Amino acid sequence: MKRYRWILACGLMLAAPGFARAHGAEDMPAGPIRDRMELMEHIGDDAKAINEAVKAGKTADALKPAENIVSIAPKFTGLFPDGSEDPKSRARPNIWTARDEFDAFNTYLVEAAQKVADIAREGGDLRPAVKKMFGTCKSCHDKFRIPEED
Repeated sequence: MKRYRWILACGLMLAAPGFARAHGAEDMPAGPIRDRMELMEHIGDDAKAINEAVKAGKTADALKPAENIVSIAPKFTGLFPDGSEDPKSRARPNIWTARDEFDAFNTYLVEAAQKVADIAREGGDLRPAVKKMFGTCKSCHDKFRIPEED
């Protein structure tokens, strides 16, 4: 039962990229704000694919999406230059005042996604590594993202 709770929690977290689609990244100002929303949509899609691979017991299916996260996540922190705030963005202002911590979460995500990729390549048990990766996402979102309004 505990295993399914974290899968459910991850599924709820993974619904967040739908916010950008529902509200339209294209409605955001051109440049880093729109770019980071689109990049996060891609990361969300890859995380969703990893979650589906875990639920289906298809370890190998997690490899490509994990590698995608490893390759695109390092671009994320560069999409938060000073002054790149917008009322439609869910980025909290503390991104710019706690920049080292924000950047560290991105590093943790890349490391965690690499671990998922390594385990997927070897055919091992993905669950602990995926749980850690999703935990990193959730911790960053809790601290640096404004919750979606109901």
